Amino acid sequence: MTRLPIEEVLTSLRQAVGGGKAVVLKAPPGAGKTTGVPPAVLQSLEDNGISGQIWVIQPRRLAARSVADWVARSRNESVGETIGYHVRLDRRESAATRVVFMTTGMFLRRMQSDPLLENVACVVLDEFHERTLELDLALAMSHRLRSELRDDLGLVVMSATMETEPIVAFLNQENSENAVSLRCEGRAYPVAIHHGKDQPGERIERRIVEPIRDAVQSSDGHVLVFLPGVGEIRRVQTELERANLAGDARVVVLHGSLSPKQQDEAIRPSKFRKIVLSTNIAETSVTVDGVTAVVDSGLAKVPRFDSRRGLTRLETTSISLASADQRSGRAGRTAPGDAYRLWSQAAQRSRDEYDVPEILRADLSDMVLMLASHGETDLFAMRCLTPPPEHAVDSAQALLRMLGAIGRGGRITERGKVMAGLPLHPRIARLATEAVGVLPKASVAVLAALMSERDPMEGIAAMTLAEKVDAIENNRVPRSIPSSTIKSIRLIAETIKKNLPSGAPETRADAMECDRETAVACALLAAYPDRVVLRRTDAPDRGRMVGGRGVVGLKRMLGEISSEELVLCYDVDGGGTESRVRAAVAIREDWLDAEQVETVEVQSWDEGRSAVQCRRQVRYGDLVLRETPAKVPCDAETASILFENLKTRLPIAGEKFQKLLHRIGMVAEVDEQVPAVSEKMQLELLRELCVSRSSLKELKTAPWADHVLGKIGYPAWQMVQAETPEEVQLPGGRKVPVHYVEGKPPWIEVKIQLCFGWPETPRILRGRVPLQLHLLGPNGRPQQITNDLASFWATTYGEIRKELRRRYPKHDWPEDPLSATASFNGMKRR
Repeated sequence: MTRLPIEEVLTSLRQAVGGGKAVVLKAPPGAGKTTGVPPAVLQSLEDNGISGQIWVIQPRRLAARSVADWVARSRNESVGETIGYHVRLDRRESAATRVVFMTTGMFLRRMQSDPLLENVACVVLDEFHERTLELDLALAMSHRLRSELRDDLGLVVMSATMETEPIVAFLNQENSENAVSLRCEGRAYPVAIHHGKDQPGERIERRIVEPIRDAVQSSDGHVLVFLPGVGEIRRVQTELERANLAGDARVVVLHGSLSPKQQDEAIRPSKFRKIVLSTNIAETSVTVDGVTAVVDSGLAKVPRFDSRRGLTRLETTSISLASADQRSGRAGRTAPGDAYRLWSQAAQRSRDEYDVPEILRADLSDMVLMLASHGETDLFAMRCLTPPPEHAVDSAQALLRMLGAIGRGGRITERGKVMAGLPLHPRIARLATEAVGVLPKASVAVLAALMSERDPMEGIAAMTLAEKVDAIENNRVPRSIPSSTIKSIRLIAETIKKNLPSGAPETRADAMECDRETAVACALLAAYPDRVVLRRTDAPDRGRMVGGRGVVGLKRMLGEISSEELVLCYDVDGGGTESRVRAAVAIREDWLDAEQVETVEVQSWDEGRSAVQCRRQVRYGDLVLRETPAKVPCDAETASILFENLKTRLPIAGEKFQKLLHRIGMVAEVDEQVPAVSEKMQLELLRELCVSRSSLKELKTAPWADHVLGKIGYPAWQMVQAETPEEVQLPGGRKVPVHYVEGKPPWIEVKIQLCFGWPETPRILRGRVPLQLHLLGPNGRPQQITNDLASFWATTYGEIRKELRRRYPKHDWPEDPLSATASFNGMKRR
């Protein structure tokens, strides 16, 4: 038998595992790590007298099953003896099994029931370079278990392309000698890379036919074609049949939706030549023997959070350079090969070097719920190789609280424990726990399967979700729907059914009395409480969703006959200013969670009245179901709203107050003992005066002067009165007011006759500032404006006197105004 490259490091690996060290192994594709390391670890445990199983964690079901089968056959055993596996829908394991190949999902679920892994001696994480969320979590939980409670637990992390140093550093944080790094150089035959041309907009099934033709003609072995999904596989298969390209080769397909038997048939050795149309399921671990040519679309479906349904969905995206190398390497396992890439050499340079860890782009609610089931309330206490984004953790916790799975402290609830035990996203788990007390388990399982997977009847708008469940259960599915997709839904539903509880906690008292449509609607409401929409009375096709977003397209989903004001839009497109509804069901207000419906009085600003208004609202979350006017409470919130809306309108008080501010400011300029009324002080005054008031009208009549005098103090006020008097006394004893306006000198208005005998301009501010005199004629109109009265008497008065004597002969116009006596009416004395 040919010696595998991995055998060069197996001795070092056995020594490290036997010595209690974690091992981080980098070995390229084809080196034999997946099939060679688990037996080597088993040998090391047996040599050291250590019992317990070895769990080998694989990201994909097909890899777990096929590798288990290969290793078992290499030992001349059947699967289920020393070597076993556990994947979704399939488990082959016995009391004698020592090595169990399993998917990451199965590992995390088995760890829920056995958090100490009491019967496990070593955990092997394979294909870690894929950096799925579950792989990162599996590493974090295994490492913490080793560090805190199980220092005897072995740990091996294997990667084909990822550098080992960051993982070793992570494992050595507590103990610098905890982990070691091993590297296997591997052995691969040369692979010639052929790049295509960029053809934006061209469908993939048309672009890929020519490279497949080249691959078939240039090689004698199997051709492995990487495509992003099942739909693309079917379309390419049709194009190949139409072009008659297969020749003597057979076209086979390989993807995760196939049954285990169909997957095994696609990868097992055969005498005939094959063109294998595969998703990235064949990128790692799974080996199709005899492949000498690879055709790579450069695309893959990766998990992304889908805001439409609030679930994680698969999204088609470009693969990284590391993944492209992984795929190309499949052509050089047994002989020199060729790899045909659909993208150009220029586009190659724009691709990411490695895949972005899923923990940075995924919905974390499933992860948070699982950790909560382990008693973990703080996700950041669980150290991960790549820490999760804080906003993603907050979002996941908010969703779980809304679904009733965790409490405010992050602790799991009784319902949450039931949900965590289901192999479903938390939303769908909540739907199932709500429906299981109302509908038969088989119906609940089909309902959950339809919501979890791609709905095969999504395009049939006339069918409600309840009708689709009934059609699948009773074999009444439209003939246009492929039977394979319905079979897949039924298979998934059967697994869900096995995990469903016998009854849900907090089941409604009227549960058994409602019909199937109502039961499905209520279950959907439990899963999507944040998708409730209130229809607009003026435009029934539109509405407002919890959270404030608008939706459109309600008539298309519900028709004209539905008169319900409330709608649950459980599938909406997130693009644009409004979300377009893709799936919805009418609901009633009495179905809403009573704890989420509240009556509140809400104050807001009425711009037209420049006043605070109050409305009594019945709300579900932030969605206002109905409202009526209410009396405005003069509380702190009212004062705050009033202040925030009027703080930019200062000054608010009338001219009298403005005059006071100007006087204070003038004195403050010459005397530091008097504080100026700054904008900050005015804002403080406004905040104080907003208390117990609710409108601009009330503020205008508020005692602004009293409050400002309280701010500057009585001594300062006395100084202001002395230095900037409100009025001055004229020579005849009469007093006139002094005008103070910002930006103008202080002034008085006085008739000329009242100033007779007044030799100098009156001054304020300790004589620093002369008052400006507006000297009026008998008609009250200004004849002269001056701030130098002496100069006026000496120069200008004579000219003005001539004109005024002519116009007002009965008035007194003395030649010498300084020796004349001031008179109020200004008339000549008899």
